[in-house]
Amino acid sequence: MSRIAGILEGIVTGDRVAGAYLFVGPPGVGKKAAAESLADQLQCQKQDRINIAPDGASLKIDQVRELRQWVVFGPSASRYLVVIIEKADLLTDEAAAALLKTLEEPAPGVVFVLLAEREDKLPKTILSRCQKLVFSELAADWQPKVEWQSLYADVKTIRQKPPEKRLQLSLKLEKEKDQLEPLLYDLAAYLRYDLVDAAGAQVVLNTVRFLKRRANPKLALDVMCLKLGGNNGGSSQP
Repeated sequence: MSRIAGILEGIVTGDRVAGAYLFVGPPGVGKKAAAESLADQLQCQKQDRINIAPDGASLKIDQVRELRQWVVFGPSASRYLVVIIEKADLLTDEAAAALLKTLEEPAPGVVFVLLAEREDKLPKTILSRCQKLVFSELAADWQPKVEWQSLYADVKTIRQKPPEKRLQLSLKLEKEKDQLEPLLYDLAAYLRYDLVDAAGAQVVLNTVRFLKRRANPKLALDVMCLKLGGNNGGSSQP
C-alpha cells in the first residue's frame, strides 16, 4: 500500500473525514485516482460525486456558481457528497473567491478535493481550509513512449559526451516547448525507473520547478543537461 493510500484509508476507517482536501503534486502521480478512491471508500453513490475541470484555460466563476447550487443541500443518496475540482490552481480570482465562500459555509456531508500542481497559485484563505496531501512520487507504472525514444537515448548516453555535445539535448528539448513540462516529467521517470538514477531524475524535476518560476528556458535546460552529464544531482537554481 502506498503512503497516500494508507493515509486515505486511515481517514475513512478512523471517521476523520475533513470538509476539504488539497492533493498537490506534478502530473501523472495519481491525484485524481486517489480522489476517486476516497469517494469509493466513502461509499458515495454516482449521484453524490461531482467532478469539475477547467473550461478552457481556467476554472471560471460561472462553474463555481453552478457547483454551489449542486452542493447546497448536501448528499442525496450517500453519507457523503464528494466534489473533485481538477486543476484548482487554474481558478480565476473571482472563482476562487466564490469557492472560498462555499468552503466557509459547507453543507453537512460535503467533501471537496482540490487537485493542483502548484499550491502557490491558490489563495492562502483557501489553503487554510484544506488538509494537504503532497504527491511527490512519480508514477511507478511508467512506460516509455515511442515518440520520445531518441530523447531517451540521448539521456542514457549523456555522461559519455563532452559538455558541448550535452547541449545538443537542450536544443532538442527547446523545440518541444508546447509539451516541455510533460516531456520533462517523462524523462525524470525514465531516469528513475529505467536507468535507476534518482539523482538525475531530481535534476530534471528541479528544472521543471525552475521553469514554473519563469526561469529562462534555454538557460534552465542548458544547466540541466550539463548536470546530467556530471556526477552530481545538484539543485541550485540556474
